[in-house]
This record gives sequence, C-alpha cells and structure tokens, in this order.
Amino acid sequence: MKTVSNRIALHCMHHWQRQGRDPNLLLQGAGIAKEELQLPQGRIDASRHFRLLAQVAPHADLAHNWAPPSLTGLFADYLPLASLCCNAATLRQALHFFLSFRPLIGECDRLALQEAGELARLSYYSDSDHPDVIAMSSLANLCHLYALLQFYHPGQGQLVLPTPVRPKLWRELAAWLGGRLQLGDGYQLRFPAALLDLPYAGYNGPLQPLLLETLDSQMNLLRPSLHYKDRVIGLIRRQLWQEGADPRTLLACVCDALRLTRWTLNRHLREEGCHFSALLEQVRREEACRLLQDPGLQLQEVGGRLGFASQSSFTRFFKEAFAQSPSQYRSRRCRI
Repeated sequence: MKTVSNRIALHCMHHWQRQGRDPNLLLQGAGIAKEELQLPQGRIDASRHFRLLAQVAPHADLAHNWAPPSLTGLFADYLPLASLCCNAATLRQALHFFLSFRPLIGECDRLALQEAGELARLSYYSDSDHPDVIAMSSLANLCHLYALLQFYHPGQGQLVLPTPVRPKLWRELAAWLGGRLQLGDGYQLRFPAALLDLPYAGYNGPLQPLLLETLDSQMNLLRPSLHYKDRVIGLIRRQLWQEGADPRTLLACVCDALRLTRWTLNRHLREEGCHFSALLEQVRREEACRLLQDPGLQLQEVGGRLGFASQSSFTRFFKEAFAQSPSQYRSRRCRI
C-alpha cells in the first residue's frame, strides 16, 4: 500500500488554519484522525492523502505562501535525508540518494532522472488526476530538487512548467528564478548533464556511511522484509559502511544480528534460491560503483573497504562484473 509521511498533512492543516478555516473539517473531509498526525513517524495512505490535497490545492495561494526554493523545509522535516543529499561526492550521487530514499517522504508519485546528449532532465509524475493537486505536488518536489541543484551548482538549471500553472504563481516563480523558468510539456527540472559528475569539494567521506545507515534503518521500518535475502543484504551493507570493519567476519556478524547459526542461515537462503557469497558479491558491486564516484578515494582504498586483499583481486572482481576496470569506470563516469 502506498503511503505518505503525515508531515505533509500537518503542513496542509497549518496552512488551512492560517487562512481562517477549520482544520477539523479539513481532516474530516479526508478521513484523517487528528491522532494520526501526532505520531512521530506516522504515515497516511495515498487515497486519503489525495483527498486532503484535493481540498487544500484549490484554495492555496502558492504565490503568497511559498518562499523562494530552498532546502530549509527538507532539513526541518527530513534531516537525515537532507544531510545525506548535501554530502555526496557528486550531484549524480546526491540525486541517486534522494530518489532512493524519497519513499520516506511519500510513495504516491515518481521522479525520474534521464540523460539525453548534453541535457539532464528530472521529470515528476503524480498518481493523482486532479490538476491542482498535480501542480502543487510537482512544484513542492521540483523546488526541493532545484534547491539541491543550487547547493551543488549555483545559478544552474531551468524549471519547466506546463501552461495550466496560474498566472500569479508564474509571475512569482519568474521573479525568484530570473530567466530560469520556461513553458513546456509536463513538470521538469533541466540542467547540463556535465554537472552530474563534477566532484563536490565539501564532501565528507566518513560521515556518509553513518547517514546511509540511519536512512537504511528508516527504510526498513517503512518496508519491513520477511525475506532473509533482503535482511542479509541490508546487514552486509551496514557492515561494509562501518569504518574499520573486517569483511572477513561479515558472515559471523550477520548470523549474530539474526541470531542464527551459519547452517540455519544458509538453509534459509537456499530456500529463497540464493547463497551468502552471491549476496556479498551483489553488495560489493553496488558499493564499488558508489565509492568510485568519490574522486578523493584511491582505487586501492576502495578495494580495501570492500574486503579485497589486493588491488589486483579487486580489479579482477570488477572486470568480471562490469567488463571494465575500476579506473576505466571512474574515467567514463566522471568524463565531462
């Protein structure tokens, strides 16, 4: 079932109240109990979320109640996510983190990153069929992404909106964005694709695994898995994120965390059609690609973090997985 963070409903209720309207009537119309909004990590199902927005959107004077696009709201409501997105080796990695962990905000819409030649495009797609709801949700999400783009590359990018956007809001957005607003099909954020792989000088490597672990834990609470395969993958990933962790003890650490013997864990994995060593290789492949995006890491250091005894063994592993060496991958990924 698709759900949305109750923090969005709280913002809608506060906005409704500032307009002199009764917030209780708003919640009643959407079928939401006030007690649900008091839960620290509460969620609202998609159908009631859309009913709430359908009431709010036609009355929202976005041009007067919005501030210029910034990351302030993201930090206020989703601090670990905002912190991770502002501590990436590149913009590409930051966007990957945002899209991967965005279900913590909501799951009833979709953002997609596409590259075509020299242009990169982030497009927003909503599950709603209400034009005002689509407009309000699109702008909220794209303004977060626009602010994230400005964090890494100030003055870059264009916000593309369709013609149904209200004239008053268009004028306000145009004043905020200068010449970086244009008409087009759908809701998009466009920018030069070359910006995706420029190294970010302020990247803090040791901090990133701590933030990833926090968000991974939150995702597990949102989507608890009954499959041992998914739980093992998550535990392997967390162990590799631990600085100074010994990859040779990964299996023992996973067994301890699951309170299982090696024999019992392997039996459960066989029943799910997999094996521990295959899952370890899967996570190593994913982590290798992530770490290679950090230009501050030497190739030997990347291999060491993944538990390879030598650079040659890491290179051999990577070539078998991707038909290219780690240095070739890094060079092609970061080519401008």
